Amino acid sequence: MLKIVEIFYSIQGEGKFSGYPCVFVRLHGCNLDCSFCDEPLHKGAYETFTCKEVLKQIKKYPTKHVVITGGEPSLNDINEFIDMLHFEGLHIAVETNGYRFENIKNADHITYSPKDLNSLHVEGFSEYKFVVEVDSDIEKIISIKSQIPIYIQPINFKDSVNKVNTDFCIELVKKYPHFRLSVQLHKYLGIE
Repeated sequence: MLKIVEIFYSIQGEGKFSGYPCVFVRLHGCNLDCSFCDEPLHKGAYETFTCKEVLKQIKKYPTKHVVITGGEPSLNDINEFIDMLHFEGLHIAVETNGYRFENIKNADHITYSPKDLNSLHVEGFSEYKFVVEVDSDIEKIISIKSQIPIYIQPINFKDSVNKVNTDFCIELVKKYPHFRLSVQLHKYLGIE
């Protein structure tokens, strides 16, 4: 059984798959309480569904790309759910703060968005995503030596772009060209 906040079809606005049409499966709950979280739905109401019921909802849409997000998807072991989706020919991406990579290890693509820069993981994921603002201490991010892509994403407002933080991130990426910019394209487009 999965605690589902929402299932919706939209355009991925972040990271490697930015621009891809995806079905988003938002799970309930998170182990953190970040002040800049732009998706408070994971703390509110949810419905409980079987994996097959979730699959039925996903199959209503024409894409083969599914993003499992939250909250924090790795709070529970969802590898069997991911395997079931793979059996249906779906590509599974998971967005995580890195709580328990073993609970999501069967995903095709894992975006790791760490919140504690003092204890960074170095494997078990496909890309880093650091959410920053003009006041962020970026020295630890700059010091990362990795072949894994490092995305820099501005902290935005809940439903719109923060131009100051975006400009800061653009300059950061220009100064450190091993970084990539992730801008939350969906906020520029005004879609969920």
